[in-house]
Amino acid sequence: MKSAVCNNRLISESEAVVPVSIREVFFNFGVYESVKVLRGTAVFLEDHLERLLDSARLLEIPQPYSSDEIFSMVYRLIDADRIGRATMRIQLIGGTKPMLFIYYTDLPAYPAEYYTKGVPLIIYPGERVMPEVKSTSLLLNYVALREAERQGAFEALFEDRRGCSIEGTRSNLFAVRGRTLITAREGVLAGVTRKHIIEHARDIGLEVSYQCVTTDELTSGSFDELFISSTSMGAIPVKQVGSSSIGSAFPVTLTIHTLVRNLECGYVRSAENRT
Repeated sequence: MKSAVCNNRLISESEAVVPVSIREVFFNFGVYESVKVLRGTAVFLEDHLERLLDSARLLEIPQPYSSDEIFSMVYRLIDADRIGRATMRIQLIGGTKPMLFIYYTDLPAYPAEYYTKGVPLIIYPGERVMPEVKSTSLLLNYVALREAERQGAFEALFEDRRGCSIEGTRSNLFAVRGRTLITAREGVLAGVTRKHIIEHARDIGLEVSYQCVTTDELTSGSFDELFISSTSMGAIPVKQVGSSSIGSAFPVTLTIHTLVRNLECGYVRSAENRT
């Protein structure tokens, strides 16, 4: 039987439920994080907790727990269920009595050909409310991803009112031109994987430029490569946006994907050495 955590209590996952009568549940007023667990280690957990608490602060969700306390709750669950590999969900629901839930699901696995051949994307018009917040208000994400699946695409990119393709429903977007990585500076979620890509870009000879990537540029061959990034994906190359082909060679993307996986493995090794 799987376990979960609710407000610092270890419970059965079947007990991890919320009353429908709570106003904040009805309005989907909450924030969340998805954390990769590898070999019993919650990868980059400090970064995820920093973003969780920043999101709560921006939405003015009061909650009594420190980052260290939530850190301990995550590992209490990992130890209780001997979790080796999973996606850990941390969900904070606001209100006069905030509810903090921690539970886990299977870690997504993507076919090897996604990384060697790339994936197709579509463009979907829309902008998330307060995009810097990792909110549980995910209606736009849901319908955009559903439309992508209907069209046989892997992901949908949101196109904002300026005609910029800003981010995916579950990913950040990067463009590559020469030895330069191009990504939006603002109006997007500050992804944890995105953060590490940007911080280590120079280690692999790349510069980062913060620019608005327009949909016209994406569909007119203005870039050498495109890729999307997330906690579960690492970096996945894009072969097509709508009906426009991007390319079939992704040397920079594959180098970045290897970088991300090496950073994850290094984090896990460091955690294991501390225990």
